[in-house]
Amino acid sequence: MAYSMDLRERVVAAVNGGEPIAIVAKRFQVARPTVRDWRDRAERDALTPGVPGPKSPTKITPEDDQLMRDMIAKRPGITANELRVMLSVEVAECTVCRRLKKLGLTLKKSR
Repeated sequence: MAYSMDLRERVVAAVNGGEPIAIVAKRFQVARPTVRDWRDRAERDALTPGVPGPKSPTKITPEDDQLMRDMIAKRPGITANELRVMLSVEVAECTVCRRLKKLGLTLKKSR
């Protein structure tokens, strides 16, 4: 949950009024880096909280989704790392795992 704008404004006003960041942080029960961040953001007129969620569009395309479905059907023992190198974009192995989970696909371990 984001901090209220009222709190943010009071914290920034206290720092701009000359109070040390450590004292302000303790009084308002927020972390010192948060106080510094709010002070810097207020100087840029960007004190409002950001929108939570993904920061950029997904790299994995619908074509990559289909490729993963096909490869898992063909080779149930395929690993996420093997799938990763077949994709049209360069992503981390954990990204492939998250996408598989989102698609409802599981990888079967070969014994």
